[in-house]
Amino acid sequence: MNPLDLPQLASLTADVARLLKSELASEGTVKTVAGQIIVSISRFELEHRLGNLLQQIYRAVDQHIPVRKADLSLVIRDAEGQYENTFKIWKSAGDRSV
Repeated sequence: MNPLDLPQLASLTADVARLLKSELASEGTVKTVAGQIIVSISRFELEHRLGNLLQQIYRAVDQHIPVRKADLSLVIRDAEGQYENTFKIWKSAGDRSV
């Protein structure tokens, strides 16, 4: 990645994290660490709602931030720290050039 793109990536990461905080209000916590978005939820939520939660996240990001110039890393873990899953939020289809 071009070092000049880092501020743009940091801004995109912060924007997506703010969106997820508002979307997931009482369901968990959202923070950014080293350019990753980390969502912590209860183990029950992780075990029983992970698929629905991912759909909610992807739908909200596509709706509110449709133009993304970089791929983002999304980590969803249980609050106890036993389970962790990493996913990608891909950059916009129009920005797929290498």
